[in-house]
Amino acid sequence: MTLMISLIGFSGAFAQNEMDALRYSQTLYGGTARFMAMGGSFGALGGDFSTLSVNPAGIGIYRSSEISITPSLSYSKVESRYFSNFEDDMKYNFNFNNFGVVFSFPVGSQIEEGGWQFVNVGLGINRHNNFNDRWIARGFNAHSSKMASLVQQANMEGQVNNLDPFSTKLAWETWLLGEDEQGFFADMLDNVDQYHESSTSGSIREFVLSMGANYNDRLYLGATVGFPSVSFEERSTFEEKDTQGLNEVFNSMSFTNRLKTSGSGYNFKLGAIVRITDIIRVGGAFHSPTFYDLKDRYNATMRSDLNLDYDSRVASSPEGRFDYELNTPLRAIGSLGLVFGKNGLVNIDYEYTDYTTARLRSTNYSFSEENRIIRESFNQQHNIRVGGEVRISPVILRGGYGYYSNPYKSGVNDAARSVISAGFGIRESNYFLDFAYNYTFYSEDYYLYFLDTDGPLPMAERDFSSSTFRVSIGWRF
Repeated sequence: MTLMISLIGFSGAFAQNEMDALRYSQTLYGGTARFMAMGGSFGALGGDFSTLSVNPAGIGIYRSSEISITPSLSYSKVESRYFSNFEDDMKYNFNFNNFGVVFSFPVGSQIEEGGWQFVNVGLGINRHNNFNDRWIARGFNAHSSKMASLVQQANMEGQVNNLDPFSTKLAWETWLLGEDEQGFFADMLDNVDQYHESSTSGSIREFVLSMGANYNDRLYLGATVGFPSVSFEERSTFEEKDTQGLNEVFNSMSFTNRLKTSGSGYNFKLGAIVRITDIIRVGGAFHSPTFYDLKDRYNATMRSDLNLDYDSRVASSPEGRFDYELNTPLRAIGSLGLVFGKNGLVNIDYEYTDYTTARLRSTNYSFSEENRIIRESFNQQHNIRVGGEVRISPVILRGGYGYYSNPYKSGVNDAARSVISAGFGIRESNYFLDFAYNYTFYSEDYYLYFLDTDGPLPMAERDFSSSTFRVSIGWRF
């Protein structure tokens, strides 16, 4: 079974829904090449700028000041199957995944043991959640059409003056919808070739301001104030054609939607690392909800090709605007690290979050239905990240794996995600150079439109994969 309501995609009304809540609540951490080569598993180790977004106690490990920058190149591919037809598409993206600086201040005697050793301050940006994808679906649908969906929607809206200006009204203005004494109707309802194309871009960038301290080289404490910013854009086009000449009037239609979401928020993170022995370290971190203020800007265009006195007709919607709030769930992270002197290290992170607690809010709309769907459709997520490195002087070899469990309830839609990582680096007393490769893959179902029918629904099965290459350059001072 699959999630029928939540994966509809663009409905034509651009309603902010549970999928927006999930998109901006899920966090796939980004940062330095060393951090990513180890699968983002660093919660009990620290000493890397990326940990300021995960376990801020990691800043307490620093014993010198440091600056780092990480450019990255991503390549994403989406394979789809729609009514037994296979398609694939791809997209490249270049960005800066990390830029940060940490200032380290000794506060105790380095000769005498005991007491506070260092107080460290860090600030910079880590880039999370790469939204860059492009995918297509194509197939012959003998069971339904988008026009059948628009007819059902128009009849629910009741009359021409109530038609949605971003969907059914466009169909009316392009003569795809007609009306008689029985209600709205369309000339073509099934047996059509269908094509869907979607391109998305953007990310979540988090500016972090952190402070941490080292007590007796045994206890490390840290706190981060995070200021994430959201950038997301999507352009989707849906087309269907009567390629078999079954209709006297209808030839084809296309429906294009554009959405741009931007906004910012804030959160708080607290963390601790305890060095139990020279080998064993344990860590824990708590993330508050992120409190987002988001803005959606959207529009739609529809085009028809009919056997009438004109070749085609085009209608466009007004520019839509909607401001709303999103509160993401809390997060808790527990970590175990093993440090084998200068020979190598291993870390395991466990992360828990409950997506049923995400909430959409607005002064102009209650979101009661959307928040009910969030409670009923989503689930607790259990994430495991494992990473390690081995020093083979002068090179350090690294590897990692991350598993992000299904955020949907069992039997609804399996969208569990896996990340495989590898890399290497060279680290000297005053500089370091690190390389990382990450391969992410998961599957998800997507409905091209919603239709109240007993027949097969227009569902595309999508397999996502992405490869990301990162290089980090850093200097200690």
